[in-house]
Amino acid sequence: MRVVWQLATGLAALALLAALAGCGGTKSSNEVDMGVAAFQQTSVSVKAGTAVHFVDPPTGGTHIICVGQGTQCVAQTGAPAALNDPHGIQFVQGDSRDIVFPSAGTYNVVCIIHPGMQVTITVTS
Repeated sequence: MRVVWQLATGLAALALLAALAGCGGTKSSNEVDMGVAAFQQTSVSVKAGTAVHFVDPPTGGTHIICVGQGTQCVAQTGAPAALNDPHGIQFVQGDSRDIVFPSAGTYNVVCIIHPGMQVTITVTS
């Protein structure tokens, strides 16, 4: 009976590990995750021409992001066109988008809804 119990416990543990294998773990170095009112990363570095993957998980919030300062969109030469829009890009819970950063530079991406929600994207050539 003890052997059967140990076998059942071992199989349950393996099943749990398999189920959790895709959870958490290491994020891609070019991913920016959004919380309810904050980016989870403060900075990301990529090569020019690389996409940054912006993710608003199901536990996130509504966000409008753009290149800017504070809660204002401020266009910047070399920034992706989508983030240079004066109205920003809206994300709702569950959304994700890849945004290509074509030019070297340092770009402050902000949420115009949430003061202090900022991530710095450094793009190298």
